[in-house]
Amino acid sequence: MSEIANITDLHKVDIFAKQVLGKKVLADTDTLWQEEYTAGVLTGKKIPFRIYIINNGSIPAEQPVLGSPVSCVKLCKRVIEADYPRNTLVCAGKSRVTHRYQLVLLVEYENGTFDVLTLPRNLSNRLQYNPATTKAFVDSTVIDTTGIPLLQHQNQVVPYESLVIVAEGVNNYTSFEYTVSIPYSMFKPNIKYCYLEDPSLQSYILLKCFRYDTDVLDTFLVSTSSTESVWTTIVQLTVTEDIIDKLGIDQDVIVYGVPEDYICEE
Repeated sequence: MSEIANITDLHKVDIFAKQVLGKKVLADTDTLWQEEYTAGVLTGKKIPFRIYIINNGSIPAEQPVLGSPVSCVKLCKRVIEADYPRNTLVCAGKSRVTHRYQLVLLVEYENGTFDVLTLPRNLSNRLQYNPATTKAFVDSTVIDTTGIPLLQHQNQVVPYESLVIVAEGVNNYTSFEYTVSIPYSMFKPNIKYCYLEDPSLQSYILLKCFRYDTDVLDTFLVSTSSTESVWTTIVQLTVTEDIIDKLGIDQDVIVYGVPEDYICEE
């Protein structure tokens, strides 16, 4: 440093930057799932998100035709809502990451026809079938029989997670909302308590290594009312990604160098 300081053409430069104090990487995190039920009791464990896609050509009726079952499902696009993912720092205890998104699926049926499903917009509870919007059903533990989405929990392993479908009304579902609450104790290196009280403490969220998996299962007859039903195909979906949460504070960094001149033109 003494040699640098003696060079007359170098200047002391004060740079205002964000110093990263700690980081937590949640690798291989499932951000689309539903909560497992055993004998009608919540377990707090994740299972793949299950949908019942209406077979091509099948419509609700007292004796519905089978139609053409689903043969393949591919994810075309994941649409992340504006200003997401976002973060809330909860007192001096944890960093809460919230993520909202939609999924666009390309569905192929055994008869060679195709359809596009946007999730969760095209989802319904089986008793809330709407021919204008409903292309698939979910379990009543995800959207109840009145059309209200239910909060899904993962509370067996820290950090705890939740997932819910955001609704603006019955059969008006806008996005999936995934939330994970990361205790500060999980960040590395360990963050000193005095930094956690710093008013400039902020979080920066990165999403990486997005991947998905689909599993087309059996056909299933879904009752849409006391008298009518429709044939569907059960499909399980899993969305996985790495969530990186960085905590940092505003900091002045002193370096020695030559600032690049920038001359404004008149």
